[in-house]
Amino acid sequence: MIEWRNIMLQKAKPISWNNYARHLRSIYNFGIENELLIFRKNPFKAFFVREGKEKKKTYTDAELKVIDGLFDNEYWLDRYLSPRWFIAAIIKVFRYTGMRQSQLVNLKIQDIDLSRRVICISSTTNKNHNYHEIPISTHLYPFLEKMVYEMKIRKRVGTDQLFNLNVVSRRTLNRKRNMSVHQLENIFRHISKIVGFRVSSHRFRHTIATKLMKNPDNLYITKQLLGHSDLKVTLSYIEYHSDMLRSCVDKL
Repeated sequence: MIEWRNIMLQKAKPISWNNYARHLRSIYNFGIENELLIFRKNPFKAFFVREGKEKKKTYTDAELKVIDGLFDNEYWLDRYLSPRWFIAAIIKVFRYTGMRQSQLVNLKIQDIDLSRRVICISSTTNKNHNYHEIPISTHLYPFLEKMVYEMKIRKRVGTDQLFNLNVVSRRTLNRKRNMSVHQLENIFRHISKIVGFRVSSHRFRHTIATKLMKNPDNLYITKQLLGHSDLKVTLSYIEYHSDMLRSCVDKL
């Protein structure tokens, strides 16, 4: 197993290996507890490797300005990025909530509470299996309001998927099919070609967390906004900031 781990670490990052080992540890635990294996101790119990902390991939302020400009102005977009209001709503959701791709495609119309100005993330679709609410910012509100309106005039009900390109696009072949993560990733590929740099939903998430954690006092805010169940995950977004450290040392 150690030899296999060494081979795998030549192909995968430590974080990927630890994920494999975590799943294998659970499987072996089940096998041992139910006497399906001859092992007395789980060989994957202490089989993790130390993960080096890499700099999170985030957007610069200039890149965010370019992305915003695609929809704030009458910028030409190719036919794969239409209707414009639908694509803009997707980008604004990731820009101002930091939610995951899987959370967006699983959103239902009834999950948008415009009166309370919150997005409700069901425990069944959340990564940590906890119910989660995300506040709707002033910048995001008009986009979600239009999104809900457009779906309702198309006779969609509360339990229908909110972001469904197949319902609003003229190029769709099946209006009864839900939008998939693959379609969402395809949207980001086309946007990336237009702006000339990589655009992804998770990079918005990293950007929000990194900006907030420039002030460690925002620890609770960041944790709640991103729906982290473990503070260690939130703390991983604190980056080395020499100016902040210098100002603190100067006060000693």
